[in-house]
Amino acid sequence: MNKEKGKPKIPPTTSEEQQIVTLAAGGMSTTRIAQTLGRSRGFVKHTVNEPGIQCAISEEKAELSLIFKAKSRAIIESIDGDVIEKGNLLQRATSAAICLDKSLLLSGDLPQVSVTVLLDLVTAARDMRDAEDARLRGEYCATHKLPATITGQ
Repeated sequence: MNKEKGKPKIPPTTSEEQQIVTLAAGGMSTTRIAQTLGRSRGFVKHTVNEPGIQCAISEEKAELSLIFKAKSRAIIESIDGDVIEKGNLLQRATSAAICLDKSLLLSGDLPQVSVTVLLDLVTAARDMRDAEDARLRGEYCATHKLPATITGQ
């Protein structure tokens, strides 16, 4: 039996529409939303493509962006001398960065990333690792009275 294409026979409920808006604004795929709701992917795709739903998704993204930006600011502002001394700084800085990234993603204000800068960072990290490996090999050879050429260098 072939399924008819087009508009779903059973329209989404108000609750389903709101769930679709919230999940789509959060970046969930139509397939995943369909699995969550127990509906077909076509049903979700059709619902998401409706102009009113598209507008609601955009508004939800903007609202979520503001929420994440505010959370990021609150986390950063909560870092004081006590937090730094207790060692929670890394966790808070990471949380703030994640919130800021999510805010930028939702608002569409993603910063441009230079591939050459990333490659330079990877190269620098590899050089540092190689230098540390060479230092450790040298220490091992010196400790065990081995010639440096035995370790492959």
